[in-house]
Amino acid sequence: MIDVLTVGEILMDLVATQSDVTLFDAPAFQPNPGGAPANVAVGVARLGRTAAFIGKVGADEFGAGFRALLEREGVETRGLFTDPDAMTTLAFVALSANGDPHFAFSPGAHTHLTVADLPLDLIRDARIVYAGSVSLANEPVGAATLAALALARQAGAFIAYDVNWRPTLYRHLPLAHALDIVRQPLRHANLVKLNAGELRLLTGSEDIATGLDRLRAWTDAELVVVTLGARGSAAWFANHIIEVPAPPVERVVDATGAGDAFLAALLVALSDHPRGLDGDSVRAALRRAGVAGAITVTRHGAIPALPTAAHLDTMLRDQHPG
Repeated sequence: MIDVLTVGEILMDLVATQSDVTLFDAPAFQPNPGGAPANVAVGVARLGRTAAFIGKVGADEFGAGFRALLEREGVETRGLFTDPDAMTTLAFVALSANGDPHFAFSPGAHTHLTVADLPLDLIRDARIVYAGSVSLANEPVGAATLAALALARQAGAFIAYDVNWRPTLYRHLPLAHALDIVRQPLRHANLVKLNAGELRLLTGSEDIATGLDRLRAWTDAELVVVTLGARGSAAWFANHIIEVPAPPVERVVDATGAGDAFLAALLVALSDHPRGLDGDSVRAALRRAGVAGAITVTRHGAIPALPTAAHLDTMLRDQHPG
């Protein structure tokens, strides 16, 4: 059985080499492999669990490189397809002075994943299945993503959904319509992950407790996790809110993959017993996930910055000796 299967976009991040400038004014761009589902799959594999990925790349050097990268990282690639008529998706990334990313996408092969492409055996063999909202912005990949989640739910998998709102992908739609699309996977999800801005966008509340309560109108998820940046994270679980402070970070270099590192570590912590949780195990999982995110922001790139299990364990021991 596969511990974590991820579905959706795999893309090349072209990151501006100078911070705090617009994409137009960037002097150069550094290519870094990314895409949230790909990041999470690699993050899970680096932390010692089995991972698989479903998505599409182009018949180009980027696509060939991604296949080699996933295989090298130990991610199952039976679900990675090559589109002979499309280029691998690109994302241009500008970083603010404090490392926060701004994205501009050039959608390509990832958008061409279809329902017919879905490897049913892979979906039925997964303990946890994860997707985010980026793949919902285009068709046919949007329908394929929702179908994968529905099939996984029917097969008894634990469903994890990251809101991962990217407004530039939905600018052709009225905001209300875009948010309806982003909310669709909430009905399938056992775990929902979002940040404070996304919670505010979906619920209209600045208050975390109020926002989490309102979110219950769209999901019956057992666990809802809100990442709060330097403030740490908060989770709704068993009708209670659990708060965990963020570990110290001396300097944020690039926050591009922080949420994906957080989620990968969280899924690894939950993979043995995703439905057999208690408050203490949720708190411990959030603490571990927070350290994974903190490690990632100190280095450039998403996949290149994801921690190994040994690195994460060392950091946890340093912060919580004994």
